[in-house]
Amino acid sequence: MNQQGKPFAQLAILVRDLCQLRRGPADIAYSPALLGLLIVASIVLDTLIGTLLDRAPHALARTLVSTGLMLALCWIALSIRELMPRYVQTASALVACSIAFSLLALPILWLIGPVPEPPAPMSPFAVLLSWALLALLLWNLAVNAHILRNALDAPFGLGLALAAAWLVADWALGHVLFDGAS
Repeated sequence: MNQQGKPFAQLAILVRDLCQLRRGPADIAYSPALLGLLIVASIVLDTLIGTLLDRAPHALARTLVSTGLMLALCWIALSIRELMPRYVQTASALVACSIAFSLLALPILWLIGPVPEPPAPMSPFAVLLSWALLALLLWNLAVNAHILRNALDAPFGLGLALAAAWLVADWALGHVLFDGAS
């Protein structure tokens, strides 16, 4: 394998291991440049997925708000625990895993297609895929909890509570800012 592809392959293996709860954010190299690259890649990917979901007018704004919220809440949590030197690695782990879960969700979302307006029922296949999407969301929540637990030197329960609160905050903020603004 050439030297150009090796760092990407190593990062992909590391992200896989993070998603399997085998490694922690400390295993990611401290690299603000990598964090910046991951943030840009995440924003592009999530904007494309938002466009696919027919949120085109607000896809970029939703993505920017969601990414900014995650980065800010990570900064706040580490700052409270006086662990700011871990920010770049923790944020890199959260963003990299977010990219991985977005890539896993993309084919499911594509197969589900547009959600029918109520009262039209979803097809049984779309319902099954929605359950798969829910399982993916719960796995993502567990991975974020694992990353936060390691970064904050805290019990898994605290990491899970933070990850769940962040998920609710992200949903609520997106709902307030964009769902009524069509």
